[in-house]
Amino acid sequence: MTDAPARPAFEPLNDLERQLMAAASGGAEQRAAFEAAVPEAPLWVVPAAGDTAADTLRLRTVALDGRAATAVFTARERALQSIGPEVEPVSYPGRVLLETIRENPAVLNPGHGFGVRWSPDAMASLIGRPNLLPADRAPIEVARPASTPPGLVEALTRELGAEPAIKAAWLALARWRDGEEGFLLDLRGAAHDAAVPVLMNRALAGLTLDARLDVVLGAPDQPPGVGLEIVAPR
Repeated sequence: MTDAPARPAFEPLNDLERQLMAAASGGAEQRAAFEAAVPEAPLWVVPAAGDTAADTLRLRTVALDGRAATAVFTARERALQSIGPEVEPVSYPGRVLLETIRENPAVLNPGHGFGVRWSPDAMASLIGRPNLLPADRAPIEVARPASTPPGLVEALTRELGAEPAIKAAWLALARWRDGEEGFLLDLRGAAHDAAVPVLMNRALAGLTLDARLDVVLGAPDQPPGVGLEIVAPR
């Protein structure tokens, strides 16, 4: 964790910010406590300026070592102070947000006295979901599941079936190289049209999912997938 230079004017607005300040001036125990708190706390982001489709999640970014990094905040007030009073920050549970944005770097509280730079691997570590090497991401076995978590098939059918950008979908039982078992959601659609993170957040809202669920998106002309047909090819 890399901390931004402290500024005396930074007064904590919530428990997460108090833990952030303690981590900045404390040792390994304080840093571990902050890192454990992040996934369980609400985090704030700001939608990118300009018109976007209703199902597209585009967020404000800042420059970080020549790359665009998602701007994340510990409180709504921090987002307003950093970007301006005219924006409308939105809040997500920390774990959900980090899962959604973890493919790119992020900066917590840019422009404020206490913050963190997160690499994709750092965010993966915070939520206990390592970023796998490409060779380890694909399951080595897939099959039609005999049973599925309660409500999962119904939620996926509802959300994916209503999204024209999803041209087909299958849900399979899967096993990965490391021996972990779970489910694979195999989608077909154009990457620039299918807002997969937004769709999955809506579909999984309110569900209890205690198994791994990986999502892959292939081109519409790829061969059919394996498992339960969630969306028939169209």
